[in-house]
Amino acid sequence: MDIEVLTARLLRLIRLDTTVFDEVRMDPTATMTSFIVVVAASFAAGFGGFLWWLVQDFPDSGKVFFQSFILGSLFSSGLWIVWLFVAYVLLTQVFRERADLQQLVRTMGLAAAPLGLSILMFIPGIDFGIGLASVALLFGLTTVAIQTATTADMGRVLVANTAGFAVWAIVLTLLVGDDTFLAPGIFISNPY
Repeated sequence: MDIEVLTARLLRLIRLDTTVFDEVRMDPTATMTSFIVVVAASFAAGFGGFLWWLVQDFPDSGKVFFQSFILGSLFSSGLWIVWLFVAYVLLTQVFRERADLQQLVRTMGLAAAPLGLSILMFIPGIDFGIGLASVALLFGLTTVAIQTATTADMGRVLVANTAGFAVWAIVLTLLVGDDTFLAPGIFISNPY
Protein backbone atom coordinates (compact mmCIF):
# COMPACT_ATOMS: atom_id res chain seq x y z
CA MET A 1 0.00 0.00 0.00
CA ASP A 2 1.51 3.30 -1.12
CA ILE A 3 0.41 5.94 1.41
CA GLU A 4 1.49 8.82 -0.84
CA VAL A 5 -0.64 7.57 -3.73
CA LEU A 6 -3.62 6.99 -1.43
CA THR A 7 -3.25 10.45 0.11
CA ALA A 8 -3.07 12.05 -3.34
CA ARG A 9 -6.20 10.17 -4.42
CA LEU A 10 -8.10 11.15 -1.28
CA LEU A 11 -7.10 14.79 -1.76
CA ARG A 12 -8.41 14.62 -5.33
CA LEU A 13 -11.63 13.16 -3.99
CA ILE A 14 -11.93 16.02 -1.48
CA ARG A 15 -11.68 18.40 -4.46
CA LEU A 16 -14.46 16.30 -6.07
CA ASP A 17 -12.13 15.26 -8.87
CA THR A 18 -14.10 12.16 -9.86
CA THR A 19 -11.55 11.24 -12.54
CA VAL A 20 -9.73 9.57 -9.66
CA PHE A 21 -12.25 6.71 -10.01
CA ASP A 22 -11.02 6.00 -13.55
CA GLU A 23 -7.48 5.82 -12.25
CA VAL A 24 -8.37 3.56 -9.30
CA ARG A 25 -10.59 1.35 -11.46
CA MET A 26 -7.64 0.47 -13.69
CA ASP A 27 -5.10 0.00 -10.87
CA PRO A 28 -5.10 -3.61 -9.61
CA THR A 29 -2.78 -2.62 -6.76
CA ALA A 30 -5.55 -0.39 -5.37
CA THR A 31 -7.93 -3.24 -4.46
CA MET A 32 -6.66 -3.81 -0.92
CA THR A 33 -6.06 -0.10 -0.37
CA SER A 34 -9.65 0.68 -1.31
CA PHE A 35 -10.96 -1.95 1.09
CA ILE A 36 -8.77 -0.46 3.82
CA VAL A 37 -10.43 2.90 3.12
CA VAL A 38 -13.82 1.28 3.79
CA VAL A 39 -12.67 -0.23 7.08
CA ALA A 40 -10.91 2.97 8.20
CA ALA A 41 -13.94 5.11 7.34
CA SER A 42 -16.23 2.71 9.21
CA PHE A 43 -14.01 2.82 12.28
CA ALA A 44 -13.81 6.63 12.06
CA ALA A 45 -17.62 6.73 11.98
CA GLY A 46 -17.74 4.35 14.93
CA PHE A 47 -15.31 6.45 16.92
CA GLY A 48 -17.26 9.60 16.05
CA GLY A 49 -20.45 7.98 17.35
CA PHE A 50 -18.64 6.94 20.54
CA LEU A 51 -17.30 10.49 21.03
CA TRP A 52 -20.82 11.83 20.45
CA TRP A 53 -22.06 9.44 23.14
CA LEU A 54 -19.44 10.75 25.58
CA VAL A 55 -20.26 14.40 24.83
CA GLN A 56 -23.96 13.67 25.43
CA ASP A 57 -22.94 12.15 28.79
CA PHE A 58 -25.10 9.07 28.27
CA PRO A 59 -24.50 6.02 30.48
CA ASP A 60 -22.83 2.76 29.40
CA SER A 61 -19.96 4.36 27.49
CA GLY A 62 -17.85 1.20 27.84
CA LYS A 63 -20.64 -0.86 26.32
CA VAL A 64 -21.06 1.64 23.49
CA PHE A 65 -17.32 1.66 22.86
CA PHE A 66 -17.26 -2.09 22.39
CA GLN A 67 -20.61 -2.52 20.65
CA SER A 68 -20.70 0.55 18.40
CA PHE A 69 -17.07 1.43 17.82
CA ILE A 70 -15.63 -2.08 17.59
CA LEU A 71 -18.47 -4.39 16.56
CA GLY A 72 -20.57 -1.76 14.77
CA SER A 73 -17.62 -0.68 12.65
CA LEU A 74 -16.94 -4.30 11.73
CA PHE A 75 -20.63 -4.86 10.89
CA SER A 76 -20.64 -1.70 8.78
CA SER A 77 -17.60 -2.91 6.84
CA GLY A 78 -19.16 -6.34 6.35
CA LEU A 79 -22.44 -4.85 5.23
CA TRP A 80 -20.55 -2.66 2.77
CA ILE A 81 -19.44 -5.92 1.13
CA VAL A 82 -23.09 -6.98 0.97
CA TRP A 83 -23.94 -3.56 -0.56
CA LEU A 84 -21.24 -4.12 -3.17
CA PHE A 85 -22.55 -7.59 -4.06
CA VAL A 86 -26.18 -6.41 -4.23
CA ALA A 87 -25.16 -3.67 -6.67
CA TYR A 88 -22.99 -6.08 -8.67
CA VAL A 89 -25.70 -8.75 -8.94
CA LEU A 90 -28.35 -6.24 -9.97
CA LEU A 91 -26.08 -4.74 -12.60
CA THR A 92 -24.80 -8.00 -14.07
CA GLN A 93 -27.63 -10.48 -13.52
CA VAL A 94 -30.77 -8.35 -13.61
CA PHE A 95 -29.77 -5.52 -15.95
CA ARG A 96 -27.27 -7.64 -17.94
CA GLU A 97 -24.66 -4.88 -17.89
CA ARG A 98 -20.92 -5.38 -17.81
CA ALA A 99 -19.25 -4.72 -14.49
CA ASP A 100 -16.00 -6.02 -13.09
CA LEU A 101 -16.22 -6.96 -9.41
CA GLN A 102 -12.64 -5.94 -8.61
CA GLN A 103 -13.13 -2.58 -10.30
CA LEU A 104 -16.26 -2.07 -8.22
CA VAL A 105 -14.33 -2.92 -5.05
CA ARG A 106 -11.66 -0.38 -5.95
CA THR A 107 -13.97 2.47 -6.94
CA MET A 108 -16.65 1.93 -4.29
CA GLY A 109 -13.98 1.44 -1.65
CA LEU A 110 -12.42 4.80 -2.37
CA ALA A 111 -15.90 6.34 -2.48
CA ALA A 112 -16.50 5.18 1.10
CA ALA A 113 -14.01 7.76 2.42
CA PRO A 114 -16.66 10.41 3.28
CA LEU A 115 -18.13 8.11 5.91
CA GLY A 116 -15.01 8.95 7.90
CA LEU A 117 -16.29 12.51 8.32
CA SER A 118 -18.60 11.07 10.96
CA ILE A 119 -15.65 11.22 13.34
CA LEU A 120 -16.67 14.87 13.80
CA MET A 121 -20.12 13.93 15.16
CA PHE A 122 -19.00 14.92 18.65
CA ILE A 123 -19.42 18.61 17.76
CA PRO A 124 -22.60 19.75 19.56
CA GLY A 125 -25.33 21.37 17.51
CA ILE A 126 -24.18 20.02 14.17
CA ASP A 127 -23.62 16.40 15.19
CA PHE A 128 -26.57 14.92 13.32
CA GLY A 129 -25.90 17.11 10.28
CA ILE A 130 -22.33 15.87 10.09
CA GLY A 131 -23.45 12.24 10.32
CA LEU A 132 -26.15 12.78 7.71
CA ALA A 133 -23.80 14.64 5.35
CA SER A 134 -21.21 11.88 5.57
CA VAL A 135 -23.80 9.24 4.65
CA ALA A 136 -25.19 11.40 1.83
CA LEU A 137 -21.69 11.93 0.42
CA LEU A 138 -21.05 8.21 0.74
CA PHE A 139 -24.14 7.44 -1.34
CA GLY A 140 -23.39 10.14 -3.91
CA LEU A 141 -19.78 9.14 -4.45
CA THR A 142 -20.57 5.43 -4.61
CA THR A 143 -23.04 6.24 -7.37
CA VAL A 144 -20.29 7.99 -9.33
CA ALA A 145 -17.89 5.14 -8.54
CA ILE A 146 -20.29 2.50 -9.85
CA GLN A 147 -20.96 4.55 -12.97
CA THR A 148 -17.22 4.55 -13.62
CA ALA A 149 -16.93 0.77 -13.33
CA THR A 150 -19.90 -0.33 -15.43
CA THR A 151 -21.55 0.09 -18.81
CA ALA A 152 -24.94 0.76 -17.19
CA ASP A 153 -26.79 4.02 -17.64
CA MET A 154 -27.31 6.30 -14.65
CA GLY A 155 -30.83 5.05 -13.96
CA ARG A 156 -29.67 1.46 -13.56
CA VAL A 157 -26.67 2.55 -11.52
CA LEU A 158 -28.99 4.45 -9.17
CA VAL A 159 -31.30 1.45 -8.79
CA ALA A 160 -28.38 -0.90 -8.06
CA ASN A 161 -26.67 1.50 -5.66
CA THR A 162 -29.91 2.39 -3.87
CA ALA A 163 -30.71 -1.29 -3.34
CA GLY A 164 -27.27 -2.01 -1.90
CA PHE A 165 -27.28 1.16 0.19
CA ALA A 166 -30.75 0.32 1.53
CA VAL A 167 -29.56 -3.08 2.71
CA TRP A 168 -26.55 -1.45 4.42
CA ALA A 169 -28.56 1.33 6.08
CA ILE A 170 -31.61 -0.73 7.07
CA VAL A 171 -29.61 -3.58 8.61
CA LEU A 172 -27.40 -1.14 10.54
CA THR A 173 -30.53 0.63 11.78
CA LEU A 174 -31.99 -2.69 12.93
CA LEU A 175 -28.80 -3.45 14.88
CA VAL A 176 -29.52 -0.57 17.26
CA GLY A 177 -32.14 -0.96 19.97
CA ASP A 178 -32.90 0.12 23.52
CA ASP A 179 -29.88 -1.69 24.91
CA THR A 180 -27.97 -2.68 21.77
CA PHE A 181 -25.65 -0.42 19.77
CA LEU A 182 -24.19 -2.61 17.03
CA ALA A 183 -23.86 0.12 14.40
CA PRO A 184 -21.44 3.04 14.11
CA GLY A 185 -21.80 6.80 13.84
CA ILE A 186 -25.13 8.34 12.98
CA PHE A 187 -27.00 5.09 13.64
CA ILE A 188 -26.63 5.49 17.43
CA SER A 189 -27.39 9.23 17.49
CA ASN A 190 -30.92 8.82 18.84
CA PRO A 191 -30.64 6.34 21.71
CA TYR A 192 -33.58 7.48 23.84
